[in-house]
Parts: sequence; C-alpha cells; structure tokens
Amino acid sequence: MANQKMTYQDAYDQLSTLIYEIENEEVPLDELPAKIRLATELITFCQERLRSVETEYQDIIERIPRR
Repeated sequence: MANQKMTYQDAYDQLSTLIYEIENEEVPLDELPAKIRLATELITFCQERLRSVETEYQDIIERIPRR
C-alpha cells in the first residue's frame, strides 16, 4: 500500500470500494488474494489512525482545567 500521506478518509473510501467489489463478485478470482491483502492493510491503517486520534483526543481532554 502506498502510504504517501494517506488520510483516514482515503483509506476508508478505498476499503469501501474494495468491499463492494468483493461482495458483488466484481473481482476476478486471480486478483482476489491481492485485493484481500490490500483490504487487510487498509483495515489496519484505519484502526491505527482511529487509535491515534482517540489518544490525542484523550490527551487534549485531560489538559482541560477542571473547576
């Protein structure tokens, strides 16, 4: 996967397209393993990005002064 500044939205959109194509049997059998590997990489990227944003969010929330 070319991860040149890929955003979460880019990965999510690409993953959605892959899932649609696989579910609708639009992927030739010979290409299926590569598409599944790519989907797995995109899922991992999205999960990591979500965890990163969650951690950043928690750090910001913890810095807010409490009354």
